[in-house]
Amino acid sequence: MSQNPKNILLISQVFYPDQVAVSNLFTKLFVRIAETNVYKLEVWCAQPSYTTRKRQPRHLNYKGIEVNYLASTNFSKNNLYGRIINVLSFSLSVIFKLIFSRSKDLIIVHTTPPFLAILVIALARVKKRKVVYILMDIFPDGLVRLGKASLRNPFIRIWKVLHRKALNSTERIVSIGRDMASWVKDEVPGLPPERLIVIPLWQDEKQIYPIEFEKNPFVLKYGLKDDFVVQFSGNMGFWNDLETVGRAVAKGPDGVKYVFIGDGIRKKELVSAIGSSAANTLFLPFLSNEEYSYSVTACHCGLVTLRNEALGMGVPSKIFGIMAAGIPVLAIAPKDSEIAQIVLESECGLVVEPGDVDSLLSSIKLLKADPELRVKMGKNARFAFEKKYTVESGVRNYLKLFNELL
Repeated sequence: MSQNPKNILLISQVFYPDQVAVSNLFTKLFVRIAETNVYKLEVWCAQPSYTTRKRQPRHLNYKGIEVNYLASTNFSKNNLYGRIINVLSFSLSVIFKLIFSRSKDLIIVHTTPPFLAILVIALARVKKRKVVYILMDIFPDGLVRLGKASLRNPFIRIWKVLHRKALNSTERIVSIGRDMASWVKDEVPGLPPERLIVIPLWQDEKQIYPIEFEKNPFVLKYGLKDDFVVQFSGNMGFWNDLETVGRAVAKGPDGVKYVFIGDGIRKKELVSAIGSSAANTLFLPFLSNEEYSYSVTACHCGLVTLRNEALGMGVPSKIFGIMAAGIPVLAIAPKDSEIAQIVLESECGLVVEPGDVDSLLSSIKLLKADPELRVKMGKNARFAFEKKYTVESGVRNYLKLFNELL
């Protein structure tokens, strides 16, 4: 490391040791950046509350990263009011610490939790600090599109005004998809083009790689060896179209086993659509990172879903795990979405419009009947992944960004 390295601060509610998507993404990215010894890395995060609730020390050096666990509650993620209190307590700690902290050369903040980024960007502007704003999900616009909020709501209208100001006040806005970048351009028409960049998400190429299906420990553990397995793994959140999946499960076809790993607000929608046809399904909770690396390869095709209303609002990170595993992607998504574009460009799977149950069933039957097509798509998936979506790719992209700004 140089004698006086620049300081980069990441503010993220979740980080190591929580093992959820956002935590995994930034933990893996920052560990690899720390290995380059170019910058001094610091993280402000909350006490873990998702995959573990074991409270951490106030300060921890994790693989060269100075991690600060700020004063915050860590109620269970299954407690809605507890989660709200977790967000509020962490946000208050961040604002208080940022007011009294010494200068940081560059602050990185993202959209989880949604409103915190607006507060951090406003305060950073007062203190004349550079900020990179990473858009993971778009709020409140996504909620409005899904009918969960109204533009007539004064709070939502104020939120949108403040969010536009935040977008205009950062050194760089990082969009994780081209569809999301289009939304930014429409939302902030006067934004200089050089301040908006697209950097895709990433997955750990060392953790996930193709494994022979018949010898996969996960396949053996759950007795899947003789099944054609279609898998959905991850958060069943607002953006997901799980009703279409559930209706497909209810209609067959024979000889297909549907494996659902994870949980979320859309799970009830999925279970309701499946109805009494649950005999051909296997439901499992969220898995540890180690178990996930085997589970994601324990299928013949992997499902990724995005509702029409969520176009440009987010990019499900699960697609990169499926591609890393060398598994064909079956995307239920709008044709202009980032995930649909990735699948079609890479020729690594099939794309079905949301709500089109018959096309989804036809796609499953096609993949089931054509092993050679599955092998070709799987190889294309891994090739495209290694080219664009590894952690190393993320490191190169972000180091280039940091070097430009610092």
